[in-house]
Formats: sequence, C-alpha cells, structure tokens
Amino acid sequence: MDNNRKQQNPGLVCTCNDLYAEELTEIIEMGETEYDEIFALLDTQPRCGECVNHVDEIVATSNAKTTV
Repeated sequence: MDNNRKQQNPGLVCTCNDLYAEELTEIIEMGETEYDEIFALLDTQPRCGECVNHVDEIVATSNAKTTV
C-alpha cells in the first residue's frame, strides 16, 4: 500500500488497484459483503491485503445504514 497516496486522497481505499470508496460502496449496496467477491465484481483481485480493514469498515458502515 502506498500510504503517501492514501493520505493525499482519503477516498482511495486500495492503492494497489486504484479503488475508491465510491466504487466499493456501489458494489456493497448491491448486496456483496465478501472482500474477495467485491474485488472480483470490480474485475480485479486483492494484492497486498492492506485494504481489508478499510473495506470491512465500508461494509459495516453500509450495512448500518441499510438496517436503520
């Protein structure tokens, strides 16, 4: 993970694949919650795995919004 790039753009979730929170949120709002499947639907795959916690946070936040 390129921490400098991530600090410059907080919306950047995965620096290996240039994935942004907006892209991930769209997939999650369609119902996908599994890390590997989210990446597969974006036609990519996890590389270093440093973004897994950030992806999990987005899933949790999205799920919390849908249950309210």
